[in-house]
Amino acid sequence: MAVLRSLFARERIPLGAKVTRNFVFNAGRSIILAPLPFLVIPYFLKKLGPVGYGTWAVLVAVSGITSLADFGLVTSVSKHVAQYYALKDFRALSQLINTGLALYFVIACASAGILFAGARTLLSVLFRNNPLPPAMLMVLWQFLILLVFANILTLLLSSIVVGLQRMDLSTGISSLNLVLSAGLSVMFLRADLGLKGILYGYVSAAWVATLAYAYVVRRLLPKVEFKLANCSWRVAKGVLGFSVKAYVTQVAVAIHNQIEKFYLASFVGVVSVGWYEISSDLALKLRTIPSLVLAPVMPAASELDARNDGQRMKELYMSAHKYLAFIGIPVVVYVALVAKRFVSLWVGPAYAFIAVPFCVLLAVNFVNLMTGPGFLIMVGRGKLRAGLNSAIAGIVLNLTLSLVLIRWYGFPGAVIGTSISLGLASALFLVEYQLETKSPLWDLMRTAYFKPIVSALLVFAGLRVIARLVANTWVALFAGALIFGGIYFILLLLLRFFDSVDLSVVERVIRLPSFVRRIVPNAELGRPLLSNRPSAQAPSE
Repeated sequence: MAVLRSLFARERIPLGAKVTRNFVFNAGRSIILAPLPFLVIPYFLKKLGPVGYGTWAVLVAVSGITSLADFGLVTSVSKHVAQYYALKDFRALSQLINTGLALYFVIACASAGILFAGARTLLSVLFRNNPLPPAMLMVLWQFLILLVFANILTLLLSSIVVGLQRMDLSTGISSLNLVLSAGLSVMFLRADLGLKGILYGYVSAAWVATLAYAYVVRRLLPKVEFKLANCSWRVAKGVLGFSVKAYVTQVAVAIHNQIEKFYLASFVGVVSVGWYEISSDLALKLRTIPSLVLAPVMPAASELDARNDGQRMKELYMSAHKYLAFIGIPVVVYVALVAKRFVSLWVGPAYAFIAVPFCVLLAVNFVNLMTGPGFLIMVGRGKLRAGLNSAIAGIVLNLTLSLVLIRWYGFPGAVIGTSISLGLASALFLVEYQLETKSPLWDLMRTAYFKPIVSALLVFAGLRVIARLVANTWVALFAGALIFGGIYFILLLLLRFFDSVDLSVVERVIRLPSFVRRIVPNAELGRPLLSNRPSAQAPSE
């Protein structure tokens, strides 16, 4: 009990320590659970076959697209929770959370009702010429509705925990959800339950995660009264007013991730949906590695905005880009080096053709990830114009280009349509953000991206010749990754990419040898947000 009390007690630690902790827990989850999808997907494919896996991919797409039902409230709730909690305004926090609970419960019921009422129509459109019996598809659809209901409620509860900057707890619960869903699905598949078994596993894990989040929120906010009477229509209008602007970006993300699957299912067939799901899902999984540095940015920006600390906001932006480049660029470049070998080992030589779309989608996803620091900071400040324009452009391009290209070229058209629309929309945001903040894009690229790109390409050139002479084994791929990462890191040290600020961040976690400190130069950017210096505007504890 003492451990639980200390875990849920109100924290009195600097903002920099919170940001570092959030990053460490997100990174730890990704490192520990990284092998999970790579183990599960080939097993699913083997047990279900191309048609069954394609059917599962369509169901996943429906579950993903229903996240749009919250109208962007998840972003708005996180921002306002961080702001009210920083100011210790528990009355406003209570109204916000109770209003959010009421809104999300209504949204979950409405979403489930629409899916239930439109089941026959949606099944006939999405699963045209599917060999599975209609009765079986209807059973799967009903379990999908239960999954959607739980996921919508979890969106609200997880956004509260993130807004409180307790990503140590949110990553723990999301990890539990992933492990349970994978473990139960495999167990049910071994019992020959097929697609029903996978849905049994995912539904059970989703409801466990929902209940766990509810318990955590209650323990973290003992001063908040959870009563329907505390709901406020005024608060609902204010939250919805902000969320509608952020919602366009959420729509764009869902469309970029899911719309090709619906087009392919309608015009080509569920087998091609399975191919696209494998390549895009793998690209998105690897994208999460560099995206770890972005998880703490929005709540931190909200807290800095509440304290009117503009200087540290600028430093947060540059630091986020710097760490994003440091982690993300070698991932993209090494994948380009070994993609075909990896896919052949992972799901078999028959699927080696997936390597090219996988590389393309990963590269485009990283370009899109470069908009993350600016977008999250603007959300924290309540300024969404640049993100809104970029999202609208991406939606229009993706809906039209993908429709035409998939009808003409099938599976390749899906990859081309997503790549063009996502790339152009990302470029538009980066330009608009730099114009709005009066900070040259070239300075950002020179400071954060130039040295990582040069270092990664040098290592790529050196290892490309060696890779052709080595047998294609898992040991070789793993050893190659270690060698690539080690040489890349040494080159960055020699190019003096890191500074004393980076050193102080790392030494919150581990103690570095003295020779590393001698290599690292003095900070060039000043003391960023990640330092622990107090802000003059910070309210007293």
